[in-house]
Amino acid sequence: MIWTDLGSPLPRKQSQVYRPVEWPIEEVFFLPPPIEGRSLPPVNNVIESRRTRRSFGTVDQQTLSEWLWLVAREMVSGHSDFGFPLTQRPTSSAGAIHPIHIVLSLSDSDGWWLYLPDRHALASLNMEYQTRERIHHEILPVIDIQSGILIRFIAEPGKTAAKYECADSLVWRDAGVLIGQMAIVAEALNCNFCPLGITGHEWCTNLEQHERLAGVGLAVLGSP
Repeated sequence: MIWTDLGSPLPRKQSQVYRPVEWPIEEVFFLPPPIEGRSLPPVNNVIESRRTRRSFGTVDQQTLSEWLWLVAREMVSGHSDFGFPLTQRPTSSAGAIHPIHIVLSLSDSDGWWLYLPDRHALASLNMEYQTRERIHHEILPVIDIQSGILIRFIAEPGKTAAKYECADSLVWRDAGVLIGQMAIVAEALNCNFCPLGITGHEWCTNLEQHERLAGVGLAVLGSP
């Protein structure tokens, strides 16, 4: 058996100060607020019915907003000594650091969009232009995303490393927790969701500060 030992994380005796990556954002689009009083299926029903499904229709704007709201929005922000705020979100994260960014390819739009959890908004990224057709073609050897939303998980390991020694495994665990939450919420909203096995790390080279970023997975979200 080949196993890569990432070490056992421990809080640093002296925390480090880390300056977060500045993303090349352009247009900001605010997502619609969640529908008040919307009832979701009981959690036991959602867990029993959840399956990985590979049929991806278009996700409407309201459903995407609800999904991100229940997965990744910033609920509470607090001060830290690490150079960035700690936040509470629907999904748990080691040290309340939340080092993983959600980057989306939308079915009706070219290019890539970064989710801004503090504003519940999407921001278009100023980077090498990629049409939706090209994005679809590049991922086709892995999966046909059809009309679904392609999701990239882009980690900023330096954030977690500011608090912990041997922090890499915590970042990977954060990615797993986030993907699990996404799958459950997708099921509750009657959407199909499929995690992919690839990391997508090579995509980071399109960004100026790529050496501080790491691809830690992809997934697809779509309507039935």
